[in-house]
Amino acid sequence: MLIARTLQPGDVGAYFVIINLVSILALIGMLGLNQAVVRGVSEAMTRGRPAAAGAVVRTSLRVTAIGSLALGLVYLVVGHAVGRHLFDSAAITGATVWIALFIPLTAFRLLVPEALRGFSDIKWATILGDAATNVTLAVALAMIVVGGWTTNLTQVLLISIVLAAVLLVLSTGQLRARVRPLGVDPAGARTLLRIALPLLATNLSWTIMVQIDTVVLGIFRSGADVAYYVAGSRLAALLLVPLLIVTSVLAPLITELWTGHRLPDLERLLRATATATGIASGIGLLILVLLGPWTLGFLFGGYYTRGGTVLIVLAAGGFLSSMGGLSGLTLMMAGEQVAAMVITMFVAIVTIAGSAVAADTAGALGVAIAMACGISLQNVLTFAVTRMRLGIWVYPDLSPHGLRRLAGDILALTRSRNR
Repeated sequence: MLIARTLQPGDVGAYFVIINLVSILALIGMLGLNQAVVRGVSEAMTRGRPAAAGAVVRTSLRVTAIGSLALGLVYLVVGHAVGRHLFDSAAITGATVWIALFIPLTAFRLLVPEALRGFSDIKWATILGDAATNVTLAVALAMIVVGGWTTNLTQVLLISIVLAAVLLVLSTGQLRARVRPLGVDPAGARTLLRIALPLLATNLSWTIMVQIDTVVLGIFRSGADVAYYVAGSRLAALLLVPLLIVTSVLAPLITELWTGHRLPDLERLLRATATATGIASGIGLLILVLLGPWTLGFLFGGYYTRGGTVLIVLAAGGFLSSMGGLSGLTLMMAGEQVAAMVITMFVAIVTIAGSAVAADTAGALGVAIAMACGISLQNVLTFAVTRMRLGIWVYPDLSPHGLRRLAGDILALTRSRNR
């Protein structure tokens, strides 16, 4: 919202193309270790091998340093050609240096909080993760808007980079305090590398699938079209907040339950989660259907109301994703990363191809439809494979008995917190 208030629509589109491009390249640079480190650390701690957990963290940091810095240097060399010939954007071309610097910063910013999450340090993983990045940037942009200062794309990128660097320093200090006493176990590093490559393919495919829409639209359409598409997608993404919250909390718990062979508890947890996130997102979907276009105009400005249909389509996709619960994450955390990789790569290829055709022929709305269909396909396949490979169901339990049990669990949790 604040980006739209500080930049022109064309620069807004360029900014979000850059952010998505950096996220994809950072994930490549870290070899998908943000998910592997959660599983590796959590599994090692559950098995009583803290030294192996320390080795997992140290190895992931070294690999990320080498990969992300190398990729940043490569982009520094080829970035002008990418901006000029692929995106035909002077703004993206002019930001080459900042993009190259942003790649390794983003890689570490994504990795370090996930390592903390592997130690079940949910509080600091959340505070120093994406939430802190978004909040601090929002505060900085709010100060610009309130102060009436003018700004441009380069300045907003520089603010984003500085804030990411500050948060990285804070999160690294917190992680160092966790890892320093653990000792060294080379076997932990070997375990990490064994599971990292399938998770890289899975994470990269999923990240590309959910973020490539902005990049593809930027290739075929103007920055102004990208701007109203991004406004709709960001508002629709609010429906995923419940799912993101439970993902951040439950990722290490899934590994713990699976490692301990507590399948009934795992199934109950996953179905209750899918029920809760599905209900919350369903309520949000109804609100956006009724008030979506008005909300876009109120938050972003009159130009962005043209993204109303895009918003509703993407919100429907977000609702389906929330109903899907944590099936994909469960496959990865339970050792079925190869199955998750195959599913995600297949869906990503289909979705990216459909998005490219849709962007060229139908513009923003076509891309939104392609993305919603891709998410639906992903959910169906992960549902089925989770049942076949793990022997558990993960669909929502909307029966009266299931809803009563969910309400009882929530009430019990509330009472335990009050104590």
